[in-house]
Amino acid sequence: MQTVKVISITIPQTEFVPEIIHEFSPKENYLMIKIGSDCLKEGRLAIAGFSQQEIYKKIKEEYEEQIHRLEMDVLVEKEMHKKYSEEITKLYKEKEQELKNKQQQLEEYIQTLKTQIKSYELENNSIIQKEVERAKEKYELLLQEKDRQNQLNRDAFDKAIQLTNKSTTYKGSEGEKTFCEYAETFQDFKGFDLIDKHTQGGQGDFHLHFEEFDVLVDAKNYKKKVPIDQREKIRKDLLKNEHLHFAWLVSLNTTIDKFDKSPIMYEWINTTQCIVYINNLSSFEDPKKILRIVWFTCKELHRLIEEVHYDGSEFSELKEKNYKFLDKVKVLRKTIREVNTSMNATRNLIQLMDNELREILETETAEIVSSHYSLFDDWWKQNIMLGEDTKREMSTTLWSKFKQDNKLFIKDMDITVDKFKQYIKSKVPLSSLIIKNKNSNSAFEIKGILLKNAENKVIEEGEKIEVDFFGGTIKK
Repeated sequence: MQTVKVISITIPQTEFVPEIIHEFSPKENYLMIKIGSDCLKEGRLAIAGFSQQEIYKKIKEEYEEQIHRLEMDVLVEKEMHKKYSEEITKLYKEKEQELKNKQQQLEEYIQTLKTQIKSYELENNSIIQKEVERAKEKYELLLQEKDRQNQLNRDAFDKAIQLTNKSTTYKGSEGEKTFCEYAETFQDFKGFDLIDKHTQGGQGDFHLHFEEFDVLVDAKNYKKKVPIDQREKIRKDLLKNEHLHFAWLVSLNTTIDKFDKSPIMYEWINTTQCIVYINNLSSFEDPKKILRIVWFTCKELHRLIEEVHYDGSEFSELKEKNYKFLDKVKVLRKTIREVNTSMNATRNLIQLMDNELREILETETAEIVSSHYSLFDDWWKQNIMLGEDTKREMSTTLWSKFKQDNKLFIKDMDITVDKFKQYIKSKVPLSSLIIKNKNSNSAFEIKGILLKNAENKVIEEGEKIEVDFFGGTIKK
């Protein structure tokens, strides 16, 4: 059985013994004490061999070496940032030029489309103008005939106003009977027949049948002017009877509202149907003669209507051509809208790229600025200590001290007073800042901090130094 020796070791009251020490064997306890003692002995001998000047020099060399490494890191970061910024700028310019070229191509394409549309419009206008001229020629005869009939109507009206107006009032069937008497003037007309339609709704009072055409007749025996509702009624009746080309609204003893400027007036309701307004028929010296004049006028008009029907295919062709042109214009307008949409999307893409590049540059700038924090943190730890809220320091005082301690780096690292203020604000809570002026560039006070005095800095040569090494103390 191995014998063991018990020794007593004392440690400071404030220190704690690791739990694992209770698991060591006597041999392991011996090795632990021996190795620790040898290390401690060597350390004391090494420290004792250093003079105060050597210690100061060693610390200074290590500090300078660390500063040199930091300077090299900063220079490398600057070069990398410069190279990266040049590449980004070059890429941005190339992309911008590419988008400008694409935009120019789109604008040229739009201009081409506009020129094409303009040529289509000129071509279509020329075609339409030719067709209009042809239509004018076809209707010239109709217009001349209408002017001639209007002149005849004016002459008849001038004669009629010289006669004494009849004062007899006709009502109901008496007015229809009077018109039937006037219509007897057509007995010698080929194919004539008078058909009573007053009992059939939407057919007027009579239909006058002739070999050439039929006429819808509505006779009125009013004491006052024939009102507008009667005009609308005969208009609807004529539209309902599409096979009829003419309707006569005959007022026996009064005029017709809005159509009383001439004894006989005409109104075309479409290209094939016409309403004839006959004012105060019974007041004429020979009403039957007036009706015959109206019939001959309608015969000429009917002949022109038939001619127009014969050439209707040309108008259909013109309409078809016009519709095709309008379809082309719609397609071109749709294409222009799509091009404008594409251009807007391109502009938005350029703006998005510009924003992304700006964010990249801002991020790089922020990283460069943040790289200065290590220098500032070291200075802060060495020169600033916390105190009561009654203790205050001005930001200008701290800036002066910082510049004095870091003259070599202020200019190289481009550290300004504004950046220094931002450093301070990142180290203390906002409640500790006392800003007297609302201007963001003004100085401010910081509560609860103290600027260390010279006694807390590196010890000068000749002063006593105390070094604590593994629990031991060496005084010199």
